[in-house]
Amino acid sequence: METILDTDSISEIYRSLFDNNQDGCYALDLEGNFIMVNKVAETMTGYSKDELLHHSFLTIFHRVHLSTVLTCFERVISGSREELNVSLKHKRGKRVDVSITSVPIIKNGQIYGAVGMVKDVTEKNGLEALLTGQNQILEMIASGKNYSEVLDSISALVEQLTSGCNSSIHLVKNSNNHVYLHPSSAIPDEIKPLMRRIPVNSQHMAIGKAAFLKQPVVVDDLELDALANELNDHLFKIGLKACWSFPVLDTNKEVLGVFSLYQGEPNLPTEWDIQVIEKATYLIRIAIQHFSVEDKLNYLVSHDPLTGLPNRNLFKEQVDKAIHRCEIDSSFAIMYLDLDRFKLINDSLGHHVGDTLLLEVTKRINGCIRSADIVSRHSADEFMILLENVSNEEASIVAHRIIIQLKEPFLIDGHEVFVTPCIGISFYPLDGIDVNELIRKADVSMYQAKKEGKNNFRFYDLTLDQKTMKRLEMENELRKAIENQELSLEYQPIINVKTDQMAGVEALVRWNSKILGNVPPHEFIPIAEETGLINAIGEWVLKTACTQLVLWETKQGIKTNVSVNLSIRQFYQPNLLSMIENILTRTGVNPSRLTLEITESMTMEVEAATVILNGLKELGITIAIDDFGTGYSSLSYLKSLPIDYLKIDRSFILDMTTSIDDESIATTILVMAKHLGLFVIAEGVETKDQLAVLQNNYCHEVQGYLFSKALLPDQVPVYIQNLKKQVSNEEQKRKRLAHP
Repeated sequence: METILDTDSISEIYRSLFDNNQDGCYALDLEGNFIMVNKVAETMTGYSKDELLHHSFLTIFHRVHLSTVLTCFERVISGSREELNVSLKHKRGKRVDVSITSVPIIKNGQIYGAVGMVKDVTEKNGLEALLTGQNQILEMIASGKNYSEVLDSISALVEQLTSGCNSSIHLVKNSNNHVYLHPSSAIPDEIKPLMRRIPVNSQHMAIGKAAFLKQPVVVDDLELDALANELNDHLFKIGLKACWSFPVLDTNKEVLGVFSLYQGEPNLPTEWDIQVIEKATYLIRIAIQHFSVEDKLNYLVSHDPLTGLPNRNLFKEQVDKAIHRCEIDSSFAIMYLDLDRFKLINDSLGHHVGDTLLLEVTKRINGCIRSADIVSRHSADEFMILLENVSNEEASIVAHRIIIQLKEPFLIDGHEVFVTPCIGISFYPLDGIDVNELIRKADVSMYQAKKEGKNNFRFYDLTLDQKTMKRLEMENELRKAIENQELSLEYQPIINVKTDQMAGVEALVRWNSKILGNVPPHEFIPIAEETGLINAIGEWVLKTACTQLVLWETKQGIKTNVSVNLSIRQFYQPNLLSMIENILTRTGVNPSRLTLEITESMTMEVEAATVILNGLKELGITIAIDDFGTGYSSLSYLKSLPIDYLKIDRSFILDMTTSIDDESIATTILVMAKHLGLFVIAEGVETKDQLAVLQNNYCHEVQGYLFSKALLPDQVPVYIQNLKKQVSNEEQKRKRLAHP
């Protein structure tokens, strides 16, 4: 009686297993020619059974794997069982990653060939490569890599993981009417001129149409495209036969750009292709939004927020560049312009009129100079102008022109407003070869013009340095300020956002000179910094603040923290660590209660700054970056620095409830700081609306006039007691409302 285990039945079972296996199956003779393949193997390679049979298995492998698979085959026909991971070459050219298991065909003890199974691991490998590539690109973005380098990497990742020949990235610029080719796009140079600017409409090729429809547009055969045009013809001529365009959309479904992949043969995208391209558009969106925020930060740091003019720092950079461009016997002029009566107008008619006046003044000044000249807003009512390649006579003509234009009345909100400009002019190299010297001498000239009457200008000469004499007097008095006990400290409370209690204070130095009277910090601190007096003043501030901490604790039982600012000269003085350690030891202050605030610019020399900061951290001191957003303007470099706090500059807080840009910048800094594990303090909080925004965006501590101005030492304990009572009363009120 025949059973399922007789010879013929077993043969059928094996045949069924071979033919119906979910993986590819094959059999080879001793020469390596196919003698059997199943349907899955046909699909996997793209070749039919008839095309494979009696042909060498080597023909379907990529050249780089030939040596490996041949060695493996020789081992199998010698009696070994082998496994390997290699890539097949599909008939249509695409790569197929496979995992192969192969064993010898043995009959009656003799080897007749090899049989094996082939598992398609393309998707598995692809997903791993896609995840790895995605993480690498996100790390590039976070570490501040170049924008083009990031987009290049995205294009390369897509081309690596799909069958695409080339790719292009088009980005939206100033409007949504066109998309513009990004220089990093991996397409042949001869086609780039036709692709630099693509109209966004439904009648253009796939790129423009995808941006218009906000959805993918797939052209599987450019030769048959209904929207055929000159660009399609050129693409076809250079061997690109299909184009798949996918829009890059932000979270509000607004178009940021278009990613396109081109094929060497007419073809439709597979599910895998679509998955990879969609990942690419996601990464491009992240890159665009990240660099957009950085661009905004950079712009805000270097430009006046009202007029959009370069600020003092950017102007100084431009003057430095002009100095380097200057050849022998060439020169340039710097104008320092001040508007008389501006403060009176601003105070009497309101800030809106004042702001509008400054915008109109900017327009008139720009109308008096060449397009290559540079206008900068230096302060509230002061402007600076760089005029390259001009003579004294030409500078005089420009100054006259500006004065005549600004003498004409301004009509603002029904008010006829008049201003009177005064202009000081200095020349490179006649009046100086350094940007600060040139600005100072233009400033001196401007004050002399003021003395000589309104609507006037003056060139610098040596007799004008009266202001320098005043500065020398201030410097001399400042040298005696510590010895004469003219310095004092005031303390501005820092409030914990969650508890509403005081988390600490910031120590602020004041100078009441016996000769000069009360001198504002913004006047004497720069002089102290320039002359080196800041080291002695800084040491006095630190010692006094630590001593005050001890007095508050021993006499009032108040334990709190104090923040002290370090200037760049203090930060890099050789004895900084020993000086601070000595003060902590002598006063007995716990180092954890001391925070030292440094500015972004002080850490631009990252290696040197890191050594100093690590030394401070070893002492147990807390480190804060002060005025964040006004200097280096990148959060990515902070990851390498041992810091604890960021203090958002007051300029971002001031208009955050009325300016979308300011709110966006502030909240972006808060979110990114949270991801970096940094605490955040907001300076200059003046309204409850500002506080509400900060509370909703991970801000930990705040300070500003909403809570308190800077206090005298004996006012701090009273403030703390009043604050505790206020919080307690509010808590009791909440309880009564909750349980009437």
